[in-house]
Amino acid sequence: ACPRASVVADAANVTKFRDGPGRDLTDVLVEGEFVDLLVQCKYGKNVVNIDLQVAVAGVRGPANRSRAAEFEYFVAIADPARNIVAKELFKARFQFADNDPRVVQLEELEPRIPLADVFKAPDYEIFIGFQLTEAELAWNRARRKN
Repeated sequence: ACPRASVVADAANVTKFRDGPGRDLTDVLVEGEFVDLLVQCKYGKNVVNIDLQVAVAGVRGPANRSRAAEFEYFVAIADPARNIVAKELFKARFQFADNDPRVVQLEELEPRIPLADVFKAPDYEIFIGFQLTEAELAWNRARRKN
């Protein structure tokens, strides 16, 4: 059994706006969301090697003229008491075709959990989410309330 992996609800999506005060549909540069997760484990003597596949979608907004986008996201590992024992940031980069505003790509990661007792690995958790600014987090929370 592997550690359970889940996407943090408040960090499951990200909406990036162009500079300025506007926050309507025409101001959206890009939106991102996690589409799927797959976790597989390989046990070593004192380590659990995790094959983590994260499907990330990017949707180009009307304000995006570059046809490119980049999101920063995190993978964090929590111990059985839910203390974060490791966290790493990654970047997902997107290029949009002229006629396709949505791109889904697979990010393949290989976190390692060193453990004296590898049989405790299922008691750990893996959390995934976008690394948000305070404004992006507030936007997500306001949207979830509606």
